[in-house]
Parts: sequence; C-alpha cells; structure tokens
Amino acid sequence: MIERLDAADVPGRNPGRAVLDARSPEAFAAGHLAGSGNVPAPEFRERRAELPPRDAAVLVVADDAAAAARAAAALAALGYLHVAWLDAPLETIEGGLADRSPPARLWRPSPFLERELPGLPRGAALDLAAGSGREAVFLALHGFTVEAWDRAPEALERAAALAARHGVEIRCVVRDLERRGAALPAGCYDLVTVFRFLHRPLFDRIARALAPGGHLVYETYLVGQERFGRPTHPRFLLRPGELAEAFPGLENLHYEESDPPEGPVMARLHARRR
Repeated sequence: MIERLDAADVPGRNPGRAVLDARSPEAFAAGHLAGSGNVPAPEFRERRAELPPRDAAVLVVADDAAAAARAAAALAALGYLHVAWLDAPLETIEGGLADRSPPARLWRPSPFLERELPGLPRGAALDLAAGSGREAVFLALHGFTVEAWDRAPEALERAAALAARHGVEIRCVVRDLERRGAALPAGCYDLVTVFRFLHRPLFDRIARALAPGGHLVYETYLVGQERFGRPTHPRFLLRPGELAEAFPGLENLHYEESDPPEGPVMARLHARRR
C-alpha cells in the first residue's frame, strides 16, 4: 500500500516511521530532515541492504512531491508493504532542510544479533557468508575487528561500501565456504557469526575457529521454511533441534526455534567455547 501524506504529516507527527530521503548525497548533505536516512532512488535495488526491513513503515521524502511519489513506487516494487510519500517539497516543511548530520541508519542486522550483542566480548569477529555485510558492519560499529567472508565478490564490494559510508572498516575475503576442504583459521576469533547459511561440513571447523572463551552466534532456516519460499532443499534446512546439537564442544547459552504464521521458520543459537 502506498499512502500520500501532506505537509502537516511531518515525521514528528508520525512516530515509528523510518524516513527515507531519496535525493542525491550532495542534496542530502546540504540540508535534510533530522533523523532521515539517505539512499538515492536510482540506487534502491543496488543498495537494498541499506534500506529498512520490508515490513517497516517508511516515509519517502524528496525535492518535490512528484519525485517522492516515484521513489515510493520504486520502493513498493521491491516488496515494501507500508510506504508513504510526502506530497510537498522538503524546503516547505519546517526544519525540512535544517539538519546537517550524517544519514541515520535505516537498515537492521539480524534482530537476534542485536539481542545477543550485550553478552558478546569485543575482539576479532568472523562473519561467514556475509553477503552485503549488514551483520559485519553492525559488529564493526560496535567495536569488533571484523572479517567478512563470502564467495561473491560483488556482495563483498557492497559490504565494503556500506562500511565506508558508516565510517568503519571490515576486511573482506572472497572464499567459497562450500568448497571441499575449505579451511578456517583455528583458535583465532572471539566471535564467529553465521546468518541464513547452512553447510554442515563446516560445523567442526567453526567450533575450532573460536578462541578459548569465544562465542558463536548462528541463525538459519528450519524445515518448514519451504512453505514461504527459499531455501527449499533439505540440504539448506535444519531439522528440528539439529542446531542445538551441532556443536557438542560448545556451551549453549541460548537456543530457540520459531515458526510464526507469516514465516520465516528459523533456529537460533548463541554458544561459547569453554
């Protein structure tokens, strides 16, 4: 659903909406609405990892109403369900061009990682199958020295760009983790994270990669997820209880499985090397 909001419906009167400024970085830097993030409309698809979650309520603003409406339509085409656009130029809104601070972070890492973060000691972190880097960059923003591994160079390029836009660095490593004999350095990491990726032969190597006292945060799909979309092959779907027993040498600190009516069907583990 796309909704039109008039000038009276500025973000201060719409609590809970993420504000997405769809103008160029130069226009954004010259002045914007406080609390807004910035992804230019032509880059929505390329920079999908920087957009809010698809179920978030988003208000799109731009130089004029027509540009905001077009950007809102582009966002809805990406699967966003609660999109509104501001039917007024930003310059006509009180404070619409007053702020000069950096863009707000609209994207979210895994909520499970956010929840477990307070219990994770800072240090060297390895994010496996890092993709576009949301979890890796989130960890770097919270004091970790991060390596992001993925087999797709183009995904890691997006991850490095995301890190740079937030003023942090991550070390990106192109590595096919499903290749036979893919090795992980032993005893090197205070934290290993894995999200939405399953390759069972890696389990032992992941455990050995942890330094003494190191933590593992692992979240991926369970059997049943095929009802909602990918992945569908059992090779990429955990059996109930499987993740809880996958790392017998580690101490399980938290384990849960979820099967909400709207999906996704997930298992989540936070464990520690003794």
